[in-house]
Amino acid sequence: MSAPETGQAGQEAVGIARSVGEAVGHKVEDIAARSKDAGADAVASVSRTAQAIADSVGGEAPAVADYVRGAGQKIDRLADDLRDKKVGDLLTSAAEFGRSQPVMLLAGAALVGFALSRLIKAGVAAPAAAEANTSPDTDVWTGN
Repeated sequence: MSAPETGQAGQEAVGIARSVGEAVGHKVEDIAARSKDAGADAVASVSRTAQAIADSVGGEAPAVADYVRGAGQKIDRLADDLRDKKVGDLLTSAAEFGRSQPVMLLAGAALVGFALSRLIKAGVAAPAAAEANTSPDTDVWTGN
């Protein structure tokens, strides 16, 4: 292969690599945006739960209800921020928070890790329990 052919092949390879990189980058951005939206929906669900709890205890413990309602409003603002900001902005904010409040970041990470482990264990245990309750001789509809 001559030098001009090698240079042309190299340029073609760089062009192909750039195209693949751009396609992958767009796909990653799309996945991150969908994950961000799902996270915002989950946070909003927590806010609605807090509001429901505040409404249910409002008669017996108004001070607790006010506290829980305030926490729910802050959680709802967090959900709105998650929806409104880009993924890069969220990562930058998280990094800045980690530098300014490292103990809070570690405590939050531990709490999230604990919650995820409980969810995973519950998800694994539920199908195993369902399989244990049925045998090949058991009628699925009647349990006999």
